[in-house]
Amino acid sequence: MDELEMIRRKKMLELMKRAGMIEVKPKGPKVLIEVITAPGCPYCPIAVQMAKELERKYEGVVAKELSVATPEGQRKAMEHNILGTPTILINNRVEFIGVPNFGEFERKVRALLGL
Repeated sequence: MDELEMIRRKKMLELMKRAGMIEVKPKGPKVLIEVITAPGCPYCPIAVQMAKELERKYEGVVAKELSVATPEGQRKAMEHNILGTPTILINNRVEFIGVPNFGEFERKVRALLGL
């Protein structure tokens, strides 16, 4: 296949996606859970465990732990004015401060998944 044919196919796929003829699957997770933690926090492991359980239970959910002891965790904490841990962000929004009720946490995730 020559280069011109590759360009034609790529353009055709693009046009078909725009026209709704081809379903475009979203890239990345549908629900991103970020648990902001701190070293020595006795409640943080519980929040991380809850997030990981939801990741195991539902397709499209990704759970990450971000410690304020890391540059990425510090940046995220400053970005969201986080003063206490654990803090749970869902799709980059602060949803819970402290350890949430698991049922409430799960309902929030299910709603974002459209379940």
